[in-house]
Amino acid sequence: MAIKGQKFKTYSEELKLEAIRLHVEEKWTYQQIKQSFGNSR
Repeated sequence: MAIKGQKFKTYSEELKLEAIRLHVEEKWTYQQIKQSFGNSR
């Protein structure tokens, strides 16, 4: 549940599409994608 005033991370459309592509086409795990992108936005 969200807390009042809580900030959510926002990611660019390009980053989202690249993460999806890596998972679907390259068979990367979510952990690999998370490590690859780190805290980039």
